[in-house]
Amino acid sequence: MNHENKTSAIASFKTDSIPKIVIKNSIPALIAMIMVMVYNLADTFFLGLTHNDLQVTAVSFATPLFMIFMSLGTLFGVGGTSVISRALGEGKTDYAKKACSFCMWSCVAVGGVMMALLWIFLDDVTVMLGASAESMKLTKDYLAIVIGCGIFSMISNCFSSIVRTEGQAMKAMTGTLIGNLLNLILDPIFILGFKWGVVGAAVATVIGNAVAAG
Repeated sequence: MNHENKTSAIASFKTDSIPKIVIKNSIPALIAMIMVMVYNLADTFFLGLTHNDLQVTAVSFATPLFMIFMSLGTLFGVGGTSVISRALGEGKTDYAKKACSFCMWSCVAVGGVMMALLWIFLDDVTVMLGASAESMKLTKDYLAIVIGCGIFSMISNCFSSIVRTEGQAMKAMTGTLIGNLLNLILDPIFILGFKWGVVGAAVATVIGNAVAAG
């Protein structure tokens, strides 16, 4: 991140009025949240165009699992935001950097362990999610791939909060939008164009989250 822009953004918290600060940071965050809602519906929408209700069902069963990764990323992001914002306010830049690194590697460690466990117990997890005999294979096909975006999902959700802490709400929104828009572009290509079905939806999700995390 450009050092001058970051310093200017942090300084604005001291010089700008509270209403201006709230508006400047809340509007990009609101847009990003709306895009996340659209993003969550994208796989279901394009799979619905295949007129195969079992594929839509498979994605629906997998959604709660995907939301767990997102919520854990938000957990580290919100917790880190509290620590980092106070550290920056006190001028403890090095401490803020260490807190940011802790959030990053916590996402990698927790996400990696979860991904490994989910792959190992994929059959049991699929049953626990409520997949029926008819949708079992499609649900497993989707989960086996989409689990791979666990770390990326956690990192992107974590750092969208942390970057806003530095007053860079537009940068946080941009990262989220790029990943979401890429998924919206790839979904019809993979699902309808290549006729990959749930596999295409899962691949698009992994790529979109990887780019957002980057």
